[in-house]
Amino acid sequence: MTTITDTIPDTPVYTITIGSSGAAMVDGADVTTPGTDHRTARLAALAEVRIKAAMYGRPVRATVKDADGTSLPLVVDVDGTTTTLAHPHPVPPVPPVADEAPVPAPAAPADPHTIGALTVAAWRAVSDPETAHTPETADLLTDTAEQLVTAGADRAETLRVIRNAHTVWHHTRDQDPETARELAPRLLDLLQDGHPRRTADVIEWVTTRAD
Repeated sequence: MTTITDTIPDTPVYTITIGSSGAAMVDGADVTTPGTDHRTARLAALAEVRIKAAMYGRPVRATVKDADGTSLPLVVDVDGTTTTLAHPHPVPPVPPVADEAPVPAPAAPADPHTIGALTVAAWRAVSDPETAHTPETADLLTDTAEQLVTAGADRAETLRVIRNAHTVWHHTRDQDPETARELAPRLLDLLQDGHPRRTADVIEWVTTRAD
């Protein structure tokens, strides 16, 4: 008999690790610090996976690994609902080995001149009433913020651009929901540290519009 969980793609499967110290991780990234009680650590990790689900616009699979060695397969929905599975997650088929192709060189980080030009263009866009609240400006600001983060630019300037990116996205998401949907995962990455209210705003919009 086919259940709703059988229709969820086999990947991705997020790994939640909760240590005896209370430190929780999702796919190796810290979510809580040592000293957090077990329940709080678990809820924080599940909330992080919920963000992943919101980015996909559908439930995702996760495995919780506790300090006592137990492993629990779950499905986490965009509204935070968790479903415990009675069986492990399916193992995705291994693709056939193809001839190795050349690995492209990583893209070079943007130079200061490029970042400066982007920042000026973004400032002009938000200062012009005709472009201040357009999807194109939301995309430009998001791209500029990503470049600033990658380059390790001045934190105050980076935070200002991130906040502006979210503000413009918030104003334009109803007039161009398709672009807003495409920008949402990138915005969540930018907002993940120190922007809980803005992060919640993006998640709430994405989850209420999930098919």
